[in-house]
Amino acid sequence: MIDRASALPFATLLAVVGLGHLSLFPNVADLDGFYHIGHASAYLDGSPFDTSLQWATRSIIGDRGGDLWWGFHVLLMPFAALAGVAAGMQLAAAALTALLGGTVLLVLRRHGIPGAGWWAAIFLLAVPNIFYRHLMLRPHVISLAAAIALLSVLVRGRWWQVTLLSAAISWVHLSLFWMPLGIALAYSVVRIPVTVWFGRESPDTGVSLRLAVPAAILGVTAGWLLRPDAMATAGLLNVQLVQLFTQKTLNQPLTFAAELSPASLAELANTSGLFIAAWLTMLGVVGYRLLSGRLDALGQARATLLFTALAISVFFFGLTLISARRAMEQWVAFGFLSLPLVWGLSGALRGARKWAVASLLVLHLGWAGYRHSLNVSLVAFPATTMQEVSGFLSEESDPGDLVFHTRWDNFGPLFAWNRTNVYLGGMDPIFQFTHDPQAFWEFFFLSADLTTEWTCNAYPCATGVALDTHLVLREHFGARWVVVEPRRNPRLTLYLLNDPRYELALETQRESVFEVLPELRP
Repeated sequence: MIDRASALPFATLLAVVGLGHLSLFPNVADLDGFYHIGHASAYLDGSPFDTSLQWATRSIIGDRGGDLWWGFHVLLMPFAALAGVAAGMQLAAAALTALLGGTVLLVLRRHGIPGAGWWAAIFLLAVPNIFYRHLMLRPHVISLAAAIALLSVLVRGRWWQVTLLSAAISWVHLSLFWMPLGIALAYSVVRIPVTVWFGRESPDTGVSLRLAVPAAILGVTAGWLLRPDAMATAGLLNVQLVQLFTQKTLNQPLTFAAELSPASLAELANTSGLFIAAWLTMLGVVGYRLLSGRLDALGQARATLLFTALAISVFFFGLTLISARRAMEQWVAFGFLSLPLVWGLSGALRGARKWAVASLLVLHLGWAGYRHSLNVSLVAFPATTMQEVSGFLSEESDPGDLVFHTRWDNFGPLFAWNRTNVYLGGMDPIFQFTHDPQAFWEFFFLSADLTTEWTCNAYPCATGVALDTHLVLREHFGARWVVVEPRRNPRLTLYLLNDPRYELALETQRESVFEVLPELRP
């Protein structure tokens, strides 16, 4: 229940969620949402138990079937059914952001943190780039909320709650199956010294050490198996994790999304400077108070929550620097979760210190608003992306005609709006590469706008064979149509315009559609 004292901060939290999404309207945060709402729509058209993705050709996803995000797509089915593609994405994304903020609020309240609603609102706004990612229609928003709740129930809960939350994470986002196991392991490792330092509380509210990790394993396994084509999905998981990071290690230019590359300290200082300062200060305060024996007021349960959250945060901070910047979400989330606990140790702020903190918060909110406006203007996409192109292709082409789209992230919008045609890849480029490396490199040189009249079947090109582009499009890919964005592929667009073997069929504000002719017309 929301009492009068918490009504204002709760309303502030809802306002942050609402204003975040209104700032995007009528756009959406990124293109992945099209893929997810499209997959939900495909399940509505057919069956959620048929995970074959026949629209993804030249791809291991199309070969094997399986769905890494099956639970997420099932949850999106009502949004797709009631609101369609554009509005469905917007409503579902708003619901996910509210779920995340509400989860933080409930977790802080159940651990007795004063001002939980205010803290939850600040949690969302702590780092503008992360706030923007919380506005996306992606499964990571659910898995992050479940991960925060998982830590809470480990510290104060039952083993079956650990199992349920672990199952939810792997059911929705199988690629993060390892996260519940890591959180349970971190809890188990931290709880031992904390119990020695702070003593055992009575009653002991934490999950038993002998049950924590097994409960997480049970949940992760259940979340994996509670889906059709579980074994095919496990094969896709191997591709997305093991083979993806293998190719990253080999420095293969697979046109990875920027979120899969590590972040530098300079970038973090630029985008997350205030949070880094608060996080490092918090680590210093905790270390000093621990060494000086001034953390006794926390008690065993809160101390376990604090040290486990900090340990997880430090791990993900390292992952951000050495592997993938998208680990920033967990670094910030678990780091911020520790902040109210440390803040409570300092007592009430009075006088100049109170005004200094208030002024710093106001300055941060102004800076965060500015950074968020940059993200909206530079990164957001129209909710109608490729709708006109898809409608044209649906009307003018034959069912099953292959559309060669020059960027891998075009798959989501095309798939969401038009399932008359078939496309390439189906999300991450690693799925194309694993299916057929030679075909992937033929796609890559054209996609990266490196070549036009010809393309290569190996990288670097000198190690393979140079091939006529028209031959590759017609015979190797079987493409009748090419969708290109002139802004992103100016050289390839110019080639298609000037070669009589292609005919410009449609030109929109952002895209051009060319028909690949079978032979020269007289």
